[in-house]
Amino acid sequence: MFRKLIILIFIMSLSTPLSLGWCEGYSFRNTKWAMTKEEVTASEIKMDPVEINKNTIRYKTQILGKNVALVYLFSQNSLVKTAYKLDDNYLNSRHFLNTFRRFKAALTLKYGPPKEESTNWLNDTFRNVSHKTGLALSLGHTEYFAKWETAISRISIRMKEENYYVICLIEFWSKEHPYLAGEIDEDDFKKEDIIDPF
Repeated sequence: MFRKLIILIFIMSLSTPLSLGWCEGYSFRNTKWAMTKEEVTASEIKMDPVEINKNTIRYKTQILGKNVALVYLFSQNSLVKTAYKLDDNYLNSRHFLNTFRRFKAALTLKYGPPKEESTNWLNDTFRNVSHKTGLALSLGHTEYFAKWETAISRISIRMKEENYYVICLIEFWSKEHPYLAGEIDEDDFKKEDIIDPF
């Protein structure tokens, strides 16, 4: 019985990072920072892109059983940023909170406790009403954030209401190529890949 339990824990520890797409020796999924668009598309052998433009490649996939948009961002054809954006829409906003907690737990399992985390209340109307936390999120009363760092990457997860949508986003930034990251047209990324998910 004890041996089966050890094997099960070992399998779970391997499968969770892989289901999120993070592998040993890589910056993100099967990619490394500064890869070209061609190298990135070659690394995603099980998926075809749904969109390719000057600075981005976008896929639709799943992590931890949730639908996400997977976005790779490039500057001068070098990979400098990646993101998972939740692509599920829930009628009950508490489901967003559950998904955020699940993603955050998986990131914590992989990278340890967050370097920083916060719940920012912009409106205190429902702050002390625990069964209204989903409503508070959908009304834009609260925002959630956590971040981690590795030797080569900055990682964050955030969730908030924006333009009547709840946005849940996991982002990876290259620390090795900050000069490239600064050259990305951030306004285009926000418009195309975060604010208008549908």
